[in-house]
Amino acid sequence: MSVLNVAVIGSNGFIGSHLTNYLLTQKNIHLTLFGRSSRSSSNSNILYHQINLMDSASNANYFKDIDLIYYLVSETIPANSWANPLIDVEKNLIPFLTFTECISKLKVKKIVYLSSAGTVYGTTNQKVNEEFDKNPFSPYGITKLTIENFLRYYKTKYNINYDVYRISNVYGSGQDTSKGLGLINTLLEKIITENKITVFGDGNNLRNYVYVNDVAKLLTLSIDKPINNSEVYNLSSNDTLTINEIVEMIKKAVTEKFSIQYTEKRDSDNAAIDLDNTKLRNAMKDFKFTPIQQGILETYQHLKNHSK
Repeated sequence: MSVLNVAVIGSNGFIGSHLTNYLLTQKNIHLTLFGRSSRSSSNSNILYHQINLMDSASNANYFKDIDLIYYLVSETIPANSWANPLIDVEKNLIPFLTFTECISKLKVKKIVYLSSAGTVYGTTNQKVNEEFDKNPFSPYGITKLTIENFLRYYKTKYNINYDVYRISNVYGSGQDTSKGLGLINTLLEKIITENKITVFGDGNNLRNYVYVNDVAKLLTLSIDKPINNSEVYNLSSNDTLTINEIVEMIKKAVTEKFSIQYTEKRDSDNAAIDLDNTKLRNAMKDFKFTPIQQGILETYQHLKNHSK
């Protein structure tokens, strides 16, 4: 089997660092890491470059021999793009287009892109598969879906294949909650540090939750299957729960007593999304998701160990 030259853009990030660690265990891969920081967070000796997505001259050199790119970069969250929609265009869409225009002239065969299951479909009242209508109402989701559409353009024009993973709510060790993402991690951190949590709305928002270790393993589907085809997957677990149900599960995992404050809901939050992950499960038939109660406990133990 020939060696596949793989790049991870965003290797220092939450998902990127877990994906990098998992890719290091795979054979027949030559891995190169990229990030915004001057240094790699990986403990390996894998080659790392600080990347500027707008610097096409440098990127043409960096990616000249790359076959497959994991594009894990996002500068915004639903809440701040809701307040300022231009920021999503400036920070996410334009850099993506500039970068993809650059690598379209190289030998890159595939781009793997992380989209957002919780925002590209909009609010739904039924289980949704990948073909379901997309009705994003937030600038964040609109931009994610726009990038998905541009990937189809680059496939048509330059024959660059793609895999899109519409990912649900990720949790686990190493998540930076200061950015405003990560319900489970945020609740656990607040319990450990303040013995109280805040829930926006009535706690009945319905979401899917997936453990970051599972995400890393599932993303390797793109290197296991033929590189010359394109697919879209809902990357979600079998755990679709309300926030109130998550709080009850957290109560079973933590040793601290904590109070709950309900406050006004946020307009940028999706009220309900129930994802059908049949396509992904069929593609990885032997895969077993981490039980959510186990994942919450492992995340809590990690946070406790690193809060001392």
